[in-house]
Amino acid sequence: MPKPRTASLALALVLVLTACAAPERSTSPSSGPTGDRVPQRTKSVTIGFTTGVQAMSIMGSSTTVGGYGVVFEIHSNGLVTSDVNSRAVVGRLAERAPSVEDGSIAILPDGRMRVVYPLRKDVRWQDGAPFTAHDLTFSYRLMVDQGIPSNLPEGVNQMSSVEATDDFTFVAMFKGPYYLGGSLGLRRFWPQPRHLLEPAYDRYLANKNPDEVTTLPYWTTEYVHLGPFRLTAFDPSEGMEFRANDGYFLGRPKIDVLRIRSFGDENVLFSHLLSGAVDMLMPGALNTELGYQLKERWDSTGAGSIFSRPNGTRFLSPQERPAVQKEPAMLDVRMRAALYHAIDREALSEGKGYNEHAAWSLLEPGHALYESTRDGLSRYAYNLDRARSILRDLGWTPGSDGVLRNNADSRRLQTQLWATAGPRAWELPVFGDMWRRLGLDVEEHIVPSAQVRNNELRATYPGWEPSSSGGGDSTLGRLLGPAAGPENRWTGNRGGYEHPTAQTLVARYYASLSLRDQLQAMKAVSDFVADSLPLLVTYYITDYMGMRKGVNAFWDLEGGSDPGQPYGSYSRNSHLWDIN
Repeated sequence: MPKPRTASLALALVLVLTACAAPERSTSPSSGPTGDRVPQRTKSVTIGFTTGVQAMSIMGSSTTVGGYGVVFEIHSNGLVTSDVNSRAVVGRLAERAPSVEDGSIAILPDGRMRVVYPLRKDVRWQDGAPFTAHDLTFSYRLMVDQGIPSNLPEGVNQMSSVEATDDFTFVAMFKGPYYLGGSLGLRRFWPQPRHLLEPAYDRYLANKNPDEVTTLPYWTTEYVHLGPFRLTAFDPSEGMEFRANDGYFLGRPKIDVLRIRSFGDENVLFSHLLSGAVDMLMPGALNTELGYQLKERWDSTGAGSIFSRPNGTRFLSPQERPAVQKEPAMLDVRMRAALYHAIDREALSEGKGYNEHAAWSLLEPGHALYESTRDGLSRYAYNLDRARSILRDLGWTPGSDGVLRNNADSRRLQTQLWATAGPRAWELPVFGDMWRRLGLDVEEHIVPSAQVRNNELRATYPGWEPSSSGGGDSTLGRLLGPAAGPENRWTGNRGGYEHPTAQTLVARYYASLSLRDQLQAMKAVSDFVADSLPLLVTYYITDYMGMRKGVNAFWDLEGGSDPGQPYGSYSRNSHLWDIN
């Protein structure tokens, strides 16, 4: 909750902004019952988020925090998105999603993968220019160019070449089998307007100065794309305004104006939601505590609807480098199993102040492959007696002070928990207390704000680090490696984890094309994690999203996903949002 003085200032600001945001009137009046011209109310909605936006598209940040990444499909469209009530891939700019079954995805004799995307013929850029496959071949050239920085390179980095066999057929050649080759949403392949960017790109090719492209106003105030709402105002500190794209190929949006407002403080956003100055909340914009408070208030007053979604996975990572790990016993999977049994995951979801979802699998509920991992980690349910038994077998018994000591050399069983300051810093005392009950001597360490970007410091924590995945299968990046080190500027796995079996299993999953093969590959990954415990999955991060009374949206939650996923956000059907 905001402090009284902060809340008062926030409320004063709310009143001013609310006055400024009075319902607009259309400049195109219609005839009333008596023949007089009656102005029509402009339908406008304000969405709040807590991330600054410096640029659009591939020049913008790839971060999934703060809620902004969820609104990408308000202004932009990818080749595919997700269906209404499931995570099934459906066409968006493409007429349909490619598949192995219809031959549009094929493995060639040389091992490369060919994917054919048939494009819709009725799509136009927001400035009226036709959208064709040649825009996509240009997009590849731009995004694969190492001289042009891009924050979303995942899809193009898997490709070896592309071509437009005609104006409405786009063919992508991948270096090998790639499980997302037939589901290139915005985060894997962001279409770029050739007619607007190619002249600047040609100048860059001539003089090798990336500023020719990167400093264009296109990436900020002059952004044009293929989505239902077109950018009309851009302010990195305040947010953006979008207006309905009259020529949108799926039909003109029902809402006329969408404002995306940036708040540097979650408490201020919270106050604006309570006052009605902000109409919609996206996942990640509020921390768990404030999201839960908003849900309680709106549920009791009927002022709006809030939905909680498991959205990303939280886990504990041990330091794997023997030279850095303070307690060598942590490198033993049996020790990690004992510590896992001492974590009461259910307590995190029983209203004890955390309001999270206890995690029993590598993938969160809602993932297309969730059933292959469901309850895969349930063998490590909370059981202090079992944990103590394991530790006794390993030669650790309590001393007179209750702290476990090694039978061979009498050293205390010590470890450290390292984390950064922020909304999840509450974990350190919670997990620390759970392990103290078992008999560990636990030291809690918060990384100073000035050192948050010190990758070497962050990668050399001597015990355990709470960490997050962005949802879906992004946790697998912690298994694939590489380990962080000086050779990669300490940007790999901070805990130093590298294991050839894990790399092989994850690579097999990434190369699986059919659902059957993906289920089997993911099951093998899940079994490996359960057997070797390279990380201890603790809970699914709870994100809150919702809208005030009168806004009609989010009927399609089952098919949506968090901003870290390659396709299908919660804003994919924003052209159908409305105000009652």
